[in-house]
Amino acid sequence: MFINATILFLAAALPGLIIIKSAGFSAKRLNLFLVFAGAYLFSVTIIHLIPDLFLSDEDPFKLGLYILVGFFAQKIIENFTSGVEHGHVHHHGNYSVTYLLIALSLHSFLEGSIVTDSIHSNHSPESVYAHGGSPKILLGIVMHKIPAAIALMALLVHKFPSRFQAYSLLLIFALASPLGLFVSEFLSHGNLMPQEYLIIFFAMVAGSFLQISTTIFIETEPSHKINWQRFSISVFGALSAVLAQLFI
Repeated sequence: MFINATILFLAAALPGLIIIKSAGFSAKRLNLFLVFAGAYLFSVTIIHLIPDLFLSDEDPFKLGLYILVGFFAQKIIENFTSGVEHGHVHHHGNYSVTYLLIALSLHSFLEGSIVTDSIHSNHSPESVYAHGGSPKILLGIVMHKIPAAIALMALLVHKFPSRFQAYSLLLIFALASPLGLFVSEFLSHGNLMPQEYLIIFFAMVAGSFLQISTTIFIETEPSHKINWQRFSISVFGALSAVLAQLFI
C-alpha cells in the first residue's frame, strides 16, 4: 500500500518539478501521451475493472446504473476543473483556483481509492486483501495523472508569481490520491464499510474513468477524421492494456 501511495504521489509531484525547472513543455508530445493514456485507461476499464464488477454478487442492472452515475458525476466535476484532468491548459479561462483544486483533489481522491482493488483478484476478500492492488489499474491512473499534473502546474505558474506557492498548491493535488488509497484501505480492512458499498463506489469510479477516456478521444479528434498517428497510438495504448491484463 505504501509503495502504491508513493507512486501516486510522485506521478503528480515530479511533473510539477519538471515544469518549474524547464521553460515549457511540448504540447504536441503531451497530447500524444494523453491519447495513449486515455486509450489505456479506457481499455483497462473495459477488460479488467468492469468485468470484475459484474462478477460480484450485485445486481448487474444496478451496477450499470452506478457506472452511469459515475460517468455523469465526473462530467459535473469537469465543469469546475476546465478539463485539467484531461491534460488541457486554459490560461485565459475565468476560473477559481479554489474550486479547481477542490474538484481536482476530489477526482484524484476517487482515483486513489480504487487502487486498493478491494473487489479484484479471484473475487474473495481474503485473496483481495493479500493482493494489495492491481498494477494494471495503478499504471492507468499514473499515466492519466502525469498530463493532468503538468496542465495544473502550468496553470498555477501562470496564476501565481511565486513558484513555491504554485508548487505547494500542486502538492495538495498530489496528496489526494494517496489519501484516497489510505481511506479505502482503512474502510475495507477495518470492515467499516460493507462490501456492497465498496462495489457501488468502484462502479462509480469506473464510470468516471469511461467519461475521462472517451472525452480524450472526442477532443483529440474534433473533426471526426482519423489522424493516423493518434489512431496508432490509441491502438498501441489499448494493446498495452490487453497485454497487461494477460501477463501482469
